[in-house]
Amino acid sequence: MDLGIEGRLALVTGCSRGIGRSIAIALAQEGACVILVARSGDALEDLRSQMKNQEKHHVVPIDLMDESGVLNLADKIQKIGDLDIAVHNLGGSAGVYDPFASAKDWAKVWQFNLGIPIDLNRIFIPQMVKRRWGRIVHLSTLATYNFKGNAAYASAKSALNAYVKSVSRQVAKENVILSAVAPGAVFIDGRPLAKLQTENPAALDDYFKNNQTIHRLAKVEEIASVVSFLCSYKASFMAGSIVGVDGGGM
Repeated sequence: MDLGIEGRLALVTGCSRGIGRSIAIALAQEGACVILVARSGDALEDLRSQMKNQEKHHVVPIDLMDESGVLNLADKIQKIGDLDIAVHNLGGSAGVYDPFASAKDWAKVWQFNLGIPIDLNRIFIPQMVKRRWGRIVHLSTLATYNFKGNAAYASAKSALNAYVKSVSRQVAKENVILSAVAPGAVFIDGRPLAKLQTENPAALDDYFKNNQTIHRLAKVEEIASVVSFLCSYKASFMAGSIVGVDGGGM
């Protein structure tokens, strides 16, 4: 399927490994020029070496949690060209796991998952509106539906979903399509569920029985393919969509 994004300039944050890495590879396969963002320049260079037409892509090692991180990234992007696609993959628990952590700690999780995308979007969405084309895809989570796991993380991603729905109403008529993908359990090397697959299969099977219909972990490519579709011209009627890719998550 031709997604129609040949030559489009795309940003993927947090793409040095896991889902983000797979998304970057998938977009490159479709002919997009990808700006690769993560903290590790070496990991990003390794990623670029695996991508189709590697000379077309841009490595930007930067910590977006730094106070000046977003503005520095925005400056670098504007020197490269007009941004058509943004995939906000950066996110996580930010080391905050206690449901009774301080409001300051919760705010850190919020900034990591939602504040950074908000600040990037407020710079680039108006430019997309002027050009009447843009695709913004956020990575959400199954936890916004089943509310299992980390409270601060689930709350931040729930706010993200509301943000996508609300802001989408303001810009969809200009062919700037905001959406989100909500993955379930994904196999990523080193992550707890991936370790269970070899270390404690019985515990993993118990997880499947209580959490999702399909009794296996998703491949990162299965998430990336859905994200790639949402980045395409074919997603023009999917404004505000929160797409579950969760194996029948419960």
